[in-house]
Amino acid sequence: MREFAAHDTDDLADMHRDPRVRAQLVDDLPLDEPATAARFIAGLRDFYRRHEGTGIWCAERALPPDAATLAEARQAHADGEINDALLALVEAPEWRFSGWFSLVHVIDDPDELEIGARLRPDAWGGTLALDGGEWLLRRAFDGLGRERVFGYCDPANRSAAHCLRVLGFEGTGLAPYNGHQAAQFRLGRDRWADWHRLPRRDRLRRAAAAA
Repeated sequence: MREFAAHDTDDLADMHRDPRVRAQLVDDLPLDEPATAARFIAGLRDFYRRHEGTGIWCAERALPPDAATLAEARQAHADGEINDALLALVEAPEWRFSGWFSLVHVIDDPDELEIGARLRPDAWGGTLALDGGEWLLRRAFDGLGRERVFGYCDPANRSAAHCLRVLGFEGTGLAPYNGHQAAQFRLGRDRWADWHRLPRRDRLRRAAAAA
């Protein structure tokens, strides 16, 4: 997880060209256009400094090198054909853009914070959403000292709702959200402290039962 930079413009625009991503959106900001994506990132760069601790962060995944290439490089290193520095380059993971995670003020209730995520489809179905969500919640509760955090999703988006439940959120029903109706979830500091003492497998089991 890191701050967005100007060189992320093309990746951000490309993610928003995917119809599977667009189908999940509740805003109409045309981030599929590079010029709009560039302005959006420039605004984020300013936002990070004016609102320390909150914002929208770029998410990347470390992908291991190809196994055959790695084995060949290690053999070449053992044979003295390549040096330590070149082997380290081959062994280094490739960092791939995967989307974003956000911790921002709720538009309809600016005193409150909400977490969110927008990921490329090739990052769906894994643990990235949970890993990023936990990172955001530590930032909110431990870093910013918040007493509660909210989460919102389309009422039909069962995957997002399940992810929020695994993170410890409890559903509170439907609520206005950016001009739409959304499923609202809430997580308080005390529940967060108790919930995240549990192994993730137990949280997954309890979230499934709650659904």
